[in-house]
Amino acid sequence: MRTKAIIFDKDGTLMDFDSFWVTLTRVVVEEVRKNMRVVDVSEEEILAALGVEHGVTNINGVLCYGTYAQIGSIVCNVLENSGYKTNVDEVTKLMIESYHRNYEKGIIKPTCHNLCKVLSRLKSEGIKLAVVTTDDSFGVQRCLQVLGIEEYFDAVYSDDGKLPAKPEPHSIYDFLAKEGLAKSEVIMVGDTLTDTVFAKKAEIKVIGVAKSDANKQILAEHADAVIPDISYIFEVLE
Repeated sequence: MRTKAIIFDKDGTLMDFDSFWVTLTRVVVEEVRKNMRVVDVSEEEILAALGVEHGVTNINGVLCYGTYAQIGSIVCNVLENSGYKTNVDEVTKLMIESYHRNYEKGIIKPTCHNLCKVLSRLKSEGIKLAVVTTDDSFGVQRCLQVLGIEEYFDAVYSDDGKLPAKPEPHSIYDFLAKEGLAKSEVIMVGDTLTDTVFAKKAEIKVIGVAKSDANKQILAEHADAVIPDISYIFEVLE
């Protein structure tokens, strides 16, 4: 059956992950350390716990797949293991405020040079497009605007704590219902195992996106196909 809709993850699929989130998270972690007067837990230790090594994010790391609440929880665990008393709600709130305040310090760039052309071609072929992300509405709106791709999407689902987040398939079901689509007519495209679980729970096909051989191998076991970036999506659809 012909593909009538594609659901995209945002980070690592539409927007380059490391250039934005690693850069920004360094700023956020440093603010947390200063605010809590942390002197014996380094920035690199906290980043490593989030899944970042030498500036590169592991797709199995919480920074790559997690929500702000999950990231805050990991940071608290690291600090508590070093003897600091923390409150996960307060630390998470502090981090969200810091992410928002310093958002401009993250480098927003597309995952492929012809991102707008790819999305424009998909739309011209009558394919409905949606974004589902664990980022909040503040982040996703800013990202889509800077990339110049906001106009291409028929629906955008972010994580503001009001509805079940990925990998729960609530947003897929909502999108299918609103657009009158069958599961067999929709494909999910994402770069993490959260995305593959998300798709499988809703019983739709999923395309993995990975540049490194290691990440390709991880996704290949769970996705219906794996591509280097979304400019290759037409090869899979055809």
